[in-house]
Amino acid sequence: MNKVLVCITIQENSKRLIRKGYDLATEKNGELHIIHIRKGETIFESPDSSLLFEELFVYGSELGGQVHFLCSTDIPKTIHEFIIKNNITQLIIGKPPVSSHAPSISTVYEQLIQLPETVEVCVLDREEN
Repeated sequence: MNKVLVCITIQENSKRLIRKGYDLATEKNGELHIIHIRKGETIFESPDSSLLFEELFVYGSELGGQVHFLCSTDIPKTIHEFIIKNNITQLIIGKPPVSSHAPSISTVYEQLIQLPETVEVCVLDREEN
C-alpha cells in the first residue's frame, strides 16, 4: 500500500503541501499522513501557533489525512523513524527558504532528501507572494 507523508511547518503555505500529498495519495489509492515536528518540547511557541495548528489539523483531517504533531530535538531522525515505523513510500517536503537565519531548516531538508531509495521524495518549490 502506498503511504504518503507530508512534512509541514506551522504556516499557511503548508496547505499547499497537504493538498499535493492528498492528490498523490488519492491518485495512488494510498494513505495520507501529515506530520509537524516542533524542535523542543512544545508546539505552542506563540498565540498564533495554536490557531494555525488547529486550521492545518482540520484541513488535513477533512482531506482524510492522519495528522501527527510531535516534538523532538532531532527532527530528521524523528521523521526517518516515523517513515520506517509507518512504512511510508512517498515523502512531500517544501524547499526551505534561502536564508542565513535558517541554517537548521536547510540541514533538515538536506538530510531528508537523502532518504533510502525505497522512499520517493517530492520537493515542492517555495511559493512566493
